[in-house]
Amino acid sequence: MLLAMTSRPPAADAAGAKGGAAEADLVRRCRAGERAAFDELYRAHRRMVAANLFRVLGDRNELDDLVQEVFVIAFRGIDRFRGDAKLSTWLYRICVNVALGRLRTRSRKPLPIPLGDATPEPEGAEIESPERQLLRREDVARVYRALDTLAPKKRVVLVMHEIEGLDIKEIAAIVGAPLVTVRTRLHYARKEFYRCIAADPEVTR
Repeated sequence: MLLAMTSRPPAADAAGAKGGAAEADLVRRCRAGERAAFDELYRAHRRMVAANLFRVLGDRNELDDLVQEVFVIAFRGIDRFRGDAKLSTWLYRICVNVALGRLRTRSRKPLPIPLGDATPEPEGAEIESPERQLLRREDVARVYRALDTLAPKKRVVLVMHEIEGLDIKEIAAIVGAPLVTVRTRLHYARKEFYRCIAADPEVTR
């Protein structure tokens, strides 16, 4: 079971001509070294970057540092942004690479239990009872314990497909892998994940 935390990244949104022109102008200003443009880029995309990192990692402890790392990489590499995809898609690729690096280097010590999604509940949403909140937190913790047993590349593909809602082609474009490779990773990631969930809710590490 994966939680209903789906929130497709802006890469899948339709961009109008006006929005595309504004984005191109923002990139031009960033390339020119305009500090206000960097600040605008950060404010516009920080929330998305933080949410994507959290969904992959399930850990808030270093989230602020990792968000900063994503934007440092983006600011330093803005000249390499070709404009063949949306700026948000380009940032999403950087998020994936940063998350993969963190997954490969962090220790195997138990992570804090994630308290939920990195995005707030929509306005008007029904307030959960304390009992329901506890059950939901237990479910989230169980999911991330299972995710922690997966190899980083398998984990990223599973999260992107099952939680972020991306299709195989989108994932392949973001991670820079052939479609058949992504399908294979997803297939084995699902098998390993559900085996862990079914075997023991505490998931042996």
